[in-house]
Amino acid sequence: MFKELIKKVGMAVAPELTLELLSARSQKLIIEIEERTGMLAASHKFVAEHGRTVLRGPFQGLRYSERVARERNQVHRLVGSYENELYAWCEEIIERQYPVLLDIGTADGFYAVGFARRMPDTRIIGFDTDRWAREATQELAEENGTGNVEVLSMCSPDWLHRNLEPDTLIFSDCEGYEMVLFNPNLLPGLLECDMVIELHERPAPGVEKAIRERFEGSHDIRMVTYGEHDPAEFPELEVIEPEMRAQAISEGRGGPQNVLFLTRRQAN
Repeated sequence: MFKELIKKVGMAVAPELTLELLSARSQKLIIEIEERTGMLAASHKFVAEHGRTVLRGPFQGLRYSERVARERNQVHRLVGSYENELYAWCEEIIERQYPVLLDIGTADGFYAVGFARRMPDTRIIGFDTDRWAREATQELAEENGTGNVEVLSMCSPDWLHRNLEPDTLIFSDCEGYEMVLFNPNLLPGLLECDMVIELHERPAPGVEKAIRERFEGSHDIRMVTYGEHDPAEFPELEVIEPEMRAQAISEGRGGPQNVLFLTRRQAN
């Protein structure tokens, strides 16, 4: 309870600093878990055999830095199972060639730099409150020679109010903060944008219902649900011990999770 009080006060007084500290703690915990469970060792074995380059999907050819491949499990991204429920949408976004793409919650830069390679004329702005993630995204951009990626910290409603441009694609995975950000009553510019929003019902109860109600009059709304992936679909996993294959490509969600794709409804 005391920790929650500290978090609440921190978010009210200094939200960006508070999120930076919370993100760093979370990143450290994830790294420790991957080391302890053997996922990192399995990833190292995979990289030694198949390299640091994504093998399939819309971002095939994306090459990770040595440091990120050394510090984090990359198997699901490299083999092409990671969030592959979104791959068709990614191709749709690439075909559209939006002038600006905002990636809110870049993690290691998979989407920010992946899109940058396929959309070289698009201005990509990535946000993450975690320093490790920002550095990893910047490294990934440099590794792949993409000069159209800018990496920032927190994406606030104020930033969007000042900078959001029409015909922007917003790609969001912000751990419940989507309840705050995606409010067209406060940010009417959102009505001129398309959005892919990963939903986080645990930290933001009722967020799917809220997002649907806010945009049902202006956008067509599609949904996919993330699920588990079958290791047998990815023959490259044979280099990993059988008992580790499912874990190596697990996304650690603890259950189904929904993602919405909101596209502006065309006027008749």
